[in-house]
Amino acid sequence: MNRIFTGGTILTMADDKQVEAVYVEDNIIKAKGSLEDCKKVARWYEIVDLKGKCMTPGFVDTHTHPMMIGMCRIWADLDFPKVACIDDLVRVLKEHAETIPEEESICGYGFDQRMFKEKVHPTAKDLDRVSTDRFVQIMHASGHCNVVNTKLLRAIGVQDDTPDPPGGAFGRDHDGKPNGQLFDSANDLLSGIHGVRPQNHGPNIHMPGTEENLMKRFEVGQEFFVRAGITTVNEVQLTKQELNTYLRARDQGKLRMRMEMSFLSNYLDEVIDLGFNSDFGDNWLSIGSIKFYSDASLLSGTANVSTGYLDSERNKGYNYHEPEEMIEILVKAHKNRLHTLTHACGDGAVDPIIDAIEKAQAEDPWPEAIHRVEHAGLVTEEQAIRMGKVGMIPSTQPEFLYLYGDGVVNGVGPEKGEEFMPMARFKKYCPYFTLSSDAPVTTPNPMESISTAVSRKTNLGTVMCPEQAITVEDGLKGYTIYGARALRRDHICGSIEVGKLADFAVLSESPLDIPIEEIEKMREITVDETWLDGEKIYERK
Repeated sequence: MNRIFTGGTILTMADDKQVEAVYVEDNIIKAKGSLEDCKKVARWYEIVDLKGKCMTPGFVDTHTHPMMIGMCRIWADLDFPKVACIDDLVRVLKEHAETIPEEESICGYGFDQRMFKEKVHPTAKDLDRVSTDRFVQIMHASGHCNVVNTKLLRAIGVQDDTPDPPGGAFGRDHDGKPNGQLFDSANDLLSGIHGVRPQNHGPNIHMPGTEENLMKRFEVGQEFFVRAGITTVNEVQLTKQELNTYLRARDQGKLRMRMEMSFLSNYLDEVIDLGFNSDFGDNWLSIGSIKFYSDASLLSGTANVSTGYLDSERNKGYNYHEPEEMIEILVKAHKNRLHTLTHACGDGAVDPIIDAIEKAQAEDPWPEAIHRVEHAGLVTEEQAIRMGKVGMIPSTQPEFLYLYGDGVVNGVGPEKGEEFMPMARFKKYCPYFTLSSDAPVTTPNPMESISTAVSRKTNLGTVMCPEQAITVEDGLKGYTIYGARALRRDHICGSIEVGKLADFAVLSESPLDIPIEEIEKMREITVDETWLDGEKIYERK
């Protein structure tokens, strides 16, 4: 179908910034500029009237967990303020239990202990109040911690004398006995004998399920991105479970977004042995990168913060790998021509990553390499300078600041905490940066993310270090063309340019029209349409 889009604001995210019209032939952008320019190129066409709305490139989310958001949205919703204390938690789980078959486990997602009245993680004893006859499992908002009831704790083999695993820990009571809290690699115990077990390569967010259940998770999760105008995503924790599901979704015609898939680092040697030394795939599914973990989570109090925590019994976080091992595996990936993404929330986790990339580029220069730091929540100025010198890219989630910023300040202190997500620092020193959702830790919504990056305001009204703010245009680029560059897809998406694919988001109004003093109104902008490959796949009712 040949179409000319016009009648509204069209933001291209390219050098021309804004045009009157865009001509699409089948699924390719063939012309842009004035309406007359497009009509001259078009042999025949229909007009798509934007009716005064704003069209942008389809958004590019560089850090997502599509199946995990589907899984968590099927579970009980434990978000604040719905759940503001442990009594709320117990009540919501009991209500959820009444809506599911009795043989199913009672599961919930999204609790944040820093927002609880009690300011502590729940324990097995708390969940025993929900049920002692059925398994009960709840996942922290970060995905880095689960809490289980006593019945499930014993069923997965945890006894009073079970030691902490490498890359993880058990919460413990005053007598040192496991209390139902499972941090990071300890969650492997929940996946069963034949499930995914990342061990010290990342938190286990890959809860087992039937093929039918796994596909349902994907379809539920995918819909969040489609409704947000996001047409390209990076699945940043690919295991066999996700890969099999995405391939089936493609083969069954259920894939409604483009995906770069990043294997989890426990597959590094297998990926190298299979000969993946370049990008592999097509415009829909591609592989060419590896996801590593340096540390754990600021939100659960397990990230490696150099000054420790002020609000946790465990006042120090930890790294998944010793610095020497972190450097070794990152250099190995680089030398085998694999792009890398490395999770680092605390400042104490960042230096080994930079050391590794400096070493890799010195020993084996690869100018085209994309080496990213995921989250980069507490990166110092010195670290940002070093990152920039070797071309490293921060992949950020400003909405963390909105949802969790006050908790981070309480957890690590104002000196570090108020600079959480230092976007202006990344703009100054790094080649570019990306904005993303880390769904389900936040719900995909580019407008909310950009608004927070500009306002630096939390959901409790705190303005954190306004010097680290960026502009609306910076934020739009971070969620479009910069994201496409980070996924090595800027030749097909991320901007409205001739020759690229016709992936668009149509917004209720232009973000650039909102006065800076009213920037929070950007959170009210809606995605009214999503177009993929030149076809409308979503319309807001």
